[in-house]
Amino acid sequence: MATPDACPLVDPYWAFYWPGGQSLTRFLLDHENIVRGSAVLDFGSGCGVSSMACLSHGSRRVVINDIDRNALLASKLNLRLNGMEWNSSKIRYTNANLLESEDTHYMIQDLYKDVPVSSRLLLLGDMFYDSDFADTVFRWLKRLQSEFGVRILVGDPDRHPLTEKKLLHGYTTGFSKNLLASYALPGYVTREHYGFTSAHVYQIEF
Repeated sequence: MATPDACPLVDPYWAFYWPGGQSLTRFLLDHENIVRGSAVLDFGSGCGVSSMACLSHGSRRVVINDIDRNALLASKLNLRLNGMEWNSSKIRYTNANLLESEDTHYMIQDLYKDVPVSSRLLLLGDMFYDSDFADTVFRWLKRLQSEFGVRILVGDPDRHPLTEKKLLHGYTTGFSKNLLASYALPGYVTREHYGFTSAHVYQIEF
């Protein structure tokens, strides 16, 4: 329950359990049938809890991705502290900017190989905080879904880039947003996150 000013590192966004990440992780823990046997790309993974949920329910392979190396270190420590280091052969960590990296295609192709389309997951928790960035992410997601048939799951407390009609109509890539689950947020999370009282899990389709 620490607040940002109590942390020793500058802007350690990965050190906090953001509401979208909480809802996405809860959903994965509650739906073992979706997770078991899956190949997972955890994009903007933060502290890695959604990846941990997948590994705990039998994912075949998980790529934990965040551009901040400290976030990847936090993820490794979280897995160790939760006794999940035995899963190391299933896990790959990368701080590559997947939106720009030329190696993205080959890495993702390797991740999803030999896995049915229905078990190819792409996770995004709290990534839609800016409309310009969201537009870039949606274009990237559309390409991945078109090529690999991935199931895109998003955890978010309904920030403006996902809810404001003017922004939604302005994106260069159209999509549909299907609500899968909603969860009430604890009071301390609501206080720290601009008054959001609930967080949701959506499946995005292009």
